[in-house]
Amino acid sequence: MSNIIDFRNITKIFGAVTALDNVSFSIQEGSIHAIVGENGAGKSTLMHILGGEYTPDGGEVVYRGQPVRLDSPHAAHEIGVAVVYQEFRLCPNLTVTENLFLGREKELGNGKVDWPQMQTRTAEILAGLGSSIPPAALVDDLSIADQQIVEIARALALDAEVIIMDEPTSALTLKEAEELFVNLKALRARGVTILYISHRLEEIFPLCDRISVLRDGKFVGGFEIADIDQAGVVRLIAGGDLADLHASEVRDHTSRQKVLEVNGLSRPGCFSDVSFSVHEGEIVGIYGLQGSGRTEVLETIFGLAPEWTGSISAFGKPMHNRSPSDAIRNGIAMIPENRRDAGIFPDMSIMDNVNTANADDMSGFAGVLRSRFMADTTEDFIRKLKIKTSSRFKKISQLSGGNQQKVIIARWLASHPRIVLVDELTRGIDVSAKFEIYKILKSLRESGLSILMVSSELAEILAESDRILVMKNGAMVADLRGEKRTKEQVIRHALSGQ
Repeated sequence: MSNIIDFRNITKIFGAVTALDNVSFSIQEGSIHAIVGENGAGKSTLMHILGGEYTPDGGEVVYRGQPVRLDSPHAAHEIGVAVVYQEFRLCPNLTVTENLFLGREKELGNGKVDWPQMQTRTAEILAGLGSSIPPAALVDDLSIADQQIVEIARALALDAEVIIMDEPTSALTLKEAEELFVNLKALRARGVTILYISHRLEEIFPLCDRISVLRDGKFVGGFEIADIDQAGVVRLIAGGDLADLHASEVRDHTSRQKVLEVNGLSRPGCFSDVSFSVHEGEIVGIYGLQGSGRTEVLETIFGLAPEWTGSISAFGKPMHNRSPSDAIRNGIAMIPENRRDAGIFPDMSIMDNVNTANADDMSGFAGVLRSRFMADTTEDFIRKLKIKTSSRFKKISQLSGGNQQKVIIARWLASHPRIVLVDELTRGIDVSAKFEIYKILKSLRESGLSILMVSSELAEILAESDRILVMKNGAMVADLRGEKRTKEQVIRHALSGQ
């Protein structure tokens, strides 16, 4: 196969940071090419250059043998390049069809918009992705998983020759991801080239043809997928061993004090009659398919649900959190699933984001902010969590997705919680960062802090949880521990409810 794209000595500098340093490699036409590396490695910057959002400070992009100047997303679209970003770029107040054809509306001869044709085309694309989302649905009414599918559909609507996909399965269920892979392989068979950015090595190897690895802004290796294994890729990315990635020791904490007890918890339209407990120093995982109610359980405990029935107790005392402020005062913190909409304050600095849940500690005499305390707290977490930044004053929106997640973790740890609720903690976090996050979880458990964790990654749930709760269709269907904590048991309960 011939090369459709050649990156030649691409360099990009932001102030004192060299994001890309003479990066050179090629993409073969009609292939699915994985690009991997830890957050900050430069892969997103490179894709921004190919997508027309950044211009390189050195080097050139060659497309079908010709150097091209991609100084806008429109210029990229013109040559046949489309991007599906991990952080959604949809207009929530528009319909699915309007989002797919925004700026490219099809018109009838009389100058009117041909809505029937566009809706028909939208339905065809969605059906090809195995989705039944109505073309007339408002994006704001869709779940995160469905919004991700709309992002992918919008790229497909461009009939692009090259589609860049940045963590496309991060919000999809296993079934939705498998349907996506079928479609990507079909696109490849038609000659479409896919640039696939993902931290999930387990999906890259059966899907992709080639893999390129970036580290610290440099190209460190490119391979046919058959010529390297996951352990080799991990060593190139992080210098670590894949066997260490999920090395947490599973322990039985059921003889310890119950710090959280939930009995007969119900929330209309979300879940019903949910009961479980969490013990001191225990990591309890909740697994279930999309729509099973797992996230909604965490939201209810954290005071984000207006109406619910049942009882919740913390440290032996009844608890009814009417707001997150109540939950924080009761020693509970929550790291949300969607960091962009519910987790970060994008226009605020890293320091301000870290300290927003820590009002009592950062306020001094007469409510005056203790600037030195805030600075020391932030710098401490930057070191502990290895947050990549040139300054604590940098806007959080300027960080990579994984580093944004670390800032959110720092915020809630700064509030001195005794129970932490985490929803998709490592979504969008690279392999190297996962090493660090799992070490943090283990150290928190050792200190006696209790963690209730929702994750769509079964390997993560199995490796990091002392006990696993399984939900299906709003019901808690299993509490697995000891020898019953197996992949087969979790999948069986998640699929059948039995």
